[in-house]
Amino acid sequence: MAAPARVSEEGRILPGGNLLDKLRADDRARLFELGRQRVVEEGEEVVRQGTVGDCLFVVEEGELAVVRALPGDEEQVLITARPGMLLGELAVLDGGARAASLRAVRRSVLRVIGLGAFEALTLYGGEAGHRILRAVATLVHERLEATRRVAACQGARAPLAAGAALGWSAPPAQVAGVLTVLPAFAGLHQADLESMLPALGVVALERGSDLVLPEVQSPGIVMVLRGALSPWLDDGSGPEATMPAIGPGGFVDYAAALGIASEPRRWRVRSPTRLMRLAPSLFEVNEPWSAPLLYALSRDLALTLRRTTGLAMHFGMAWAREAPARAGAKRGLAPAPAAT
Repeated sequence: MAAPARVSEEGRILPGGNLLDKLRADDRARLFELGRQRVVEEGEEVVRQGTVGDCLFVVEEGELAVVRALPGDEEQVLITARPGMLLGELAVLDGGARAASLRAVRRSVLRVIGLGAFEALTLYGGEAGHRILRAVATLVHERLEATRRVAACQGARAPLAAGAALGWSAPPAQVAGVLTVLPAFAGLHQADLESMLPALGVVALERGSDLVLPEVQSPGIVMVLRGALSPWLDDGSGPEATMPAIGPGGFVDYAAALGIASEPRRWRVRSPTRLMRLAPSLFEVNEPWSAPLLYALSRDLALTLRRTTGLAMHFGMAWAREAPARAGAKRGLAPAPAAT
């Protein structure tokens, strides 16, 4: 019999939670209507790491092992997914490859929801689609925050005061043309973007500036229009090494769009930057732009989570390699020769 796979520390953060607990009974029924039921037997592989993500899964019965294999390392079980858990959403949202394989621990029943059906429901499914997409985005957000805490070895954070008000101003008319190249506004017509301008604000920031979001007086949904922001440690001593910088089209403050509490975060401006603030009303269910904007936010969170997980794994492996060398140096030993 094969040796059991080693359980990874990453299992503390994958997957994000129970999707069904976040949905109303009628929304669960609507979501399940889209998919087909699949029964898998013990040991059967559901999807393989590295393949294209063209569907997502909800566990109805049984258990699935989320398994990752890295070059030169043994297979790791990230977590065991149980009924209600959502799987495969990152690859569906960001269009990337599967980050892990799924394997049945015992006979299990899954609900398989295709990408096309998921997009049709969330983009054109009215209030139900809006609630389901918001729940999925909230799960991705929770995973991102958990990844951030684990990678930084953070426990409870000291309270960080909300940021001072920024000097927002009405955007010039030419901003509508800039928005057409950002993924969040893909598919919107020029007339739509121009009619959206009254709900937007812009501010220019100098390189090296520090800011804390959300603002204390006027929280909103904030994205980078030009330049880049880096997540900065709460004490201002340096960047969060495992968190990627956010560039044009990326969201840096979005809690109001998901209806969740916003935890203040410190940011450092890495180059001359222009931010744009979107009024929370743009993400309300009856707004004509809410579905594409919420989907764009979900995709951006998935991309950020994928990059954050990759950085955390990179630094984790680097620190693991350096630890024996540091221990040997303390004992006066030469480092081991590199493998050839």
